[in-house]
Amino acid sequence: MAFSLPTYLPPDFDALGLKNAPDAKWAYAPKDGVAPEGFHSTSMYPEYFKLEGVWRLAAESRMDASVVWREDGRLEVVENRNLKQGDRVILGRTEKGTDGIYLHTKGFENSEESHDDQFVFRQGRSRETSYARDYDHLMELLRYEKEHGNILWVMGPAFAFDYDARRAMQKLIENGYAHGLLAGNALATHDLEGALLHTALGQDIYTQKSHPNGHYNHLDVINKVRASGSIPQFINDYKIDNGIMYSVVKNHIPFVLTGSIRDDGPLPEVIGDAYKGQGEMRKLVKKCNDHLPGYHAPHDRRGEHDTIVPGAPGWNHSARVFI
Repeated sequence: MAFSLPTYLPPDFDALGLKNAPDAKWAYAPKDGVAPEGFHSTSMYPEYFKLEGVWRLAAESRMDASVVWREDGRLEVVENRNLKQGDRVILGRTEKGTDGIYLHTKGFENSEESHDDQFVFRQGRSRETSYARDYDHLMELLRYEKEHGNILWVMGPAFAFDYDARRAMQKLIENGYAHGLLAGNALATHDLEGALLHTALGQDIYTQKSHPNGHYNHLDVINKVRASGSIPQFINDYKIDNGIMYSVVKNHIPFVLTGSIRDDGPLPEVIGDAYKGQGEMRKLVKKCNDHLPGYHAPHDRRGEHDTIVPGAPGWNHSARVFI
């Protein structure tokens, strides 16, 4: 059976008894970076807001942000720190539609997967259940996204500590299974340490044996990269020919590295400003969300409740792989 993305099922507001629900309330932001009292905060789910008698989907949502109703009808999800005085901010703390705000938690729920059986927990998976099918499904998703979308990897430093893991990731990148990378200073540092010295935090990435004074290795690598001025220049200067960062640079894959208060160095490309880093990460995430044609803010099943945002990105159509 050919792989296909899950189908998004928009809410049927008539069936939910919300055809005559009131419009959502809103108020002006009193000053830059400040939301009005009673502001609505977004979640991880698609959210609809009734305005001027029409249910509208907030596109490009993110958690714990406000919703601004723009003059052109768009609903823009904005962090409170980025609000501007005079922005029309949605108000309300209920999410079942009675106050003009509807949180849609079942947009991708398959009727075949829902059960009324009160003992449904017995049909679930336990610690003893095989998860082999999950890996098959992940590979199917990656193959699909390689051809139709964007694959954005979110990686932690542990991935760079193993020879085979680094080699496998390098192969994935070289074979087109990566369109972006989000990571921190540590992932890049220890991957480059592995490439130059065959260690990660001073331990051999294959045998796991510690090298004498190995705890200096990653510090020496950081120093060399900073002397080179950039990761690509370091790769060129030291003729690096393996690893995750090598493959990303070689294949012109965009990456964002963000810092933390415990970083050594850091590497030149690491963004120390948390909010700037968040913004740069969002650019890659947005690229994933915007890529697939045809996945726009959905309509009601009968097409009666337009989102008012033609061509807006939809939900769940990019592969974000967390490692």
